[in-house]
Amino acid sequence: MSRQKVTILCIDDHWNGLIGRKMLLEENGYRVIEATDGTEGLRLFLSHAVDAVVLDYQMPGMKGDVVAAKMKRINSQVPIMLLSAYGPLPESQLQSVDTFLSKSQAPMALLSTLHDMLHFRSKPFFYRWLDNWKNRNLGQHRG
Repeated sequence: MSRQKVTILCIDDHWNGLIGRKMLLEENGYRVIEATDGTEGLRLFLSHAVDAVVLDYQMPGMKGDVVAAKMKRINSQVPIMLLSAYGPLPESQLQSVDTFLSKSQAPMALLSTLHDMLHFRSKPFFYRWLDNWKNRNLGQHRG
C-alpha cells in the first residue's frame, strides 16, 4: 500500500498531541485529517475516505472506545488505533479497536504500529485470521 495515498484520521482533544501526531505522520508520507472531539471525528469519518484512525481514549463528551464502536458499525474494515496516557485499559474498552498504544511510547512505535495495521488490513482474510489466531494462542505462551 503506497503511503502517499493513505489518509489517517487523527482525533484528540489535546491540540499539542494532535498537531504533533499530524506533523509526524505527514513527514512520513501520510495525508492527515484531524478532529478535536469524537463528534467531529465521526462526521469526518462519514464524509471522507479514511484508511485508518488514530484515536485518543480520554476525551470529553464521548470517550475513544465509544467513538471506535460507532466507527466499526459504520465501516468495520477501517483499522483503529486507540491511544491513552492512562496506562493499560480494560479489555472491555478495547473491543472495537484493532490496537492500543500508550501515548508515552516513542513516535517510531506509533509509525510502526500504524504500518502494521495498514499492512495487516491488506492481507487476504485467511492470513488475517491466521495472524489473529497466532497472536491469541501463541502470544499467551511467550515469556
